[in-house]
Amino acid sequence: MNAPSPSAGKATHIAAKIAAIEIYENLNAILHEEKSAQAASAFAALGSLAGQACLQEALFLHADKSDALITVSDVAGRHYYYGETIDRLLLQDRLSVWSLLATAMQKYEDAALPDTEAIRYHVTQTIGAPLFGIPRLPLGLRIRMAPLECLQLWQPLKAGVLDRLHVPPQDWHLAYGLAIQKMLAQDALPPTQAALIVMECAIPMSKILNT
Repeated sequence: MNAPSPSAGKATHIAAKIAAIEIYENLNAILHEEKSAQAASAFAALGSLAGQACLQEALFLHADKSDALITVSDVAGRHYYYGETIDRLLLQDRLSVWSLLATAMQKYEDAALPDTEAIRYHVTQTIGAPLFGIPRLPLGLRIRMAPLECLQLWQPLKAGVLDRLHVPPQDWHLAYGLAIQKMLAQDALPPTQAALIVMECAIPMSKILNT
């Protein structure tokens, strides 16, 4: 396989940046409501879909490697996914969802990033339970759609934005991470609250497929 040229890499990121704007605009149109409630709902949806993008991307990249991801099933037959690739895209890489969020948070001096290890532990402990995927929101905030409901938007946005703009699968998570950055820049919610909502939704939704 030939390595992609530098110009191809730049074009890839341009597509993701354009997609991020369209994702941001689409979700805000779908979630039109009172300002603070809309902001919380938008961060929840973006976080949920960013997590789902990491899982979908990992499954695409490892379509020919059945052992690349670990699958755990609950008593209801739902499948949950674990694997290094998901973690890289969500939390570890330079352009991971978490890294993009942390970079955007740097301009807010008093803002605090959420404890992702604590969130991951909570997610693991609630797999197969009614509390799985229910974000622990900042006091007084509500969201219009639960993270599992937000996953219903994955396929329409993939077809209408990612596929139409030819965003490569390896940049799906990047498009959503950039959309989160754009939403954060609107200052519609205190950044500490926004970041918590994003990760409370992204981490569990990186474990379960939209069905």
